[in-house]
Amino acid sequence: MIFFQKIKAQAMQFAILISVLVALVLGAFLLLTHVQSFFKVKSQELIQAFEDSNTLLFNTLDSTTAVGDTISSVLGPKTNKHIISYHGAWLKRYAAVTVHNRKASRIAFTGSERSDRTPNLYLVDTNSPLVVVGDTRLEGNSYLPKQGVKAGNISGTYYQGNNLYYGKAIESNETLPKLQNEWITYLEGVIKGSLVDNAISISLEDEIMNSFHKPIKLLYDSDAIYIGKEKIIGNVIIQSTQKIVIGPGAQLKDVLLIAPRIVIKNDVKGSFQAISTKNLEIGQRCYLSYPSSAILLDKNIVQKNTNSNQIQNTTPNFSIGSGTVIEGSVVYLKNKSNTDDRIKTHLIMAQKAEVVGEIYCQGNIDIQGIVRGSMYAKQCIARQSGSVYLNHIYNGKILMNPVKDYSGLPFSNSKNNIAKWLY
Repeated sequence: MIFFQKIKAQAMQFAILISVLVALVLGAFLLLTHVQSFFKVKSQELIQAFEDSNTLLFNTLDSTTAVGDTISSVLGPKTNKHIISYHGAWLKRYAAVTVHNRKASRIAFTGSERSDRTPNLYLVDTNSPLVVVGDTRLEGNSYLPKQGVKAGNISGTYYQGNNLYYGKAIESNETLPKLQNEWITYLEGVIKGSLVDNAISISLEDEIMNSFHKPIKLLYDSDAIYIGKEKIIGNVIIQSTQKIVIGPGAQLKDVLLIAPRIVIKNDVKGSFQAISTKNLEIGQRCYLSYPSSAILLDKNIVQKNTNSNQIQNTTPNFSIGSGTVIEGSVVYLKNKSNTDDRIKTHLIMAQKAEVVGEIYCQGNIDIQGIVRGSMYAKQCIARQSGSVYLNHIYNGKILMNPVKDYSGLPFSNSKNNIAKWLY
C-alpha cells in the first residue's frame, strides 16, 4: 500500500513538473510572439518614417531659397521637421519624421537642375562680337551678343573649326542670369564670421570626422592654417582670417574652406568647397570631385599706376592650373564694376584644365582649358604674345555636360534637384 502511495506521489510531482514546463514553453512562445509583433510594428514604423522623411525632403525641392529656421508640422502621431540652409555653393536640405519616438532623417545637397534651354555659353552683350581662335569649340546653347561670333587670328594662329558653333545661337542680354540674392548675402555673412557663434570649436587633429546630422564643427584661426597630411571628413568648416593652404597629402571630403586667400597646392585630390575674398589659387593636376566648388567674392581694391593710368597688378586673382579637374562650380563674383580693370584677367583657366559643371564669372575670363557644362561670363579675354584681346577665346572648349542630372548654382527662379545624399 505504501508502495502505491509513493508511485502516486511521484506521478503527481512528474505531472506538476510537466505542467510547469508546458506553461514555461507556452509563456516563452507567447512572449516571443509578442516581441516579434512589437518589433515588426516598430520596424514598420521606422521604415515608414524613412520613406516619409525621403518624401518630405523631395517635397522641399519646391522651395528654392534657404529658410534657415526649422519648419515643423504635426499630423496625428507623426511630427515632420525640415530645414533649408546654404552650404557653400549648394542648398543643404534636412528632413526628419518622428513617429512614436522613432525618428528617421535624410539630408542632401541640392542645386539648380538643367533644362533644354540651359546655356552652355552665356556671354554678356557688350556691343562686340565673340572672336574664336585656334582650336576653340562651342557646343550646345550659345547665348551671344547681337553681333554674334566670328573667326579670328592671334599671332598667325587662325580658327581651326568647320563651324563657328555646334548647336544653337541665342541672343544674350546685357547682364548675366541672376543668382539668388539670399545666396550672395549668405556668402557675405560667412566671410564675416557668421558661423563662428553657431558651431562647435575644435582644434586641428590628424583625423576629424563629423556627420551632417550633427552640429557644425569649426576649425578657426586668426593666423594662416596649413593642412598637410590631415584627414578631415564631413560637416567641418575650416576658417582663417588670413590664409588657408592645402597640401597634396591632405584628405578632405565635403569640407568647407573660408579665408581671404586660399592656396591649393599641386596634386591635391578631394571633394571640398573653397570661399575666398582676395585670392584663390588652384595648382596643377588637382582633382576636386563632385560636388566641389571654388568661389572668389572679390573684395580687392583696384589701384592705378599714376604714370600709365593702368592697373598695377595684372596677375589674376583666381587661377586654375594645368591638368586640374574640378567637378562642380567655379564662381567669380564682383560686386562693383570698375572701368579701371576693363582689361584685367580676373579668372584664368590654364591649358588642359577642366571644369565639369559650370563657371560663373562677373569679370574677364581667360579660358584655355575645357568646360564640360556651362560658362557664364561678362567678357572673355586672351593674353597672347604680349597683347590683350577682348572678347576672344583662344583654344578654349565649351562642351556638353556629360552628367545628365547635374545640379548646380542657385539661380533665381530655378528648379532644384539632388546633388548628393549626405551622411
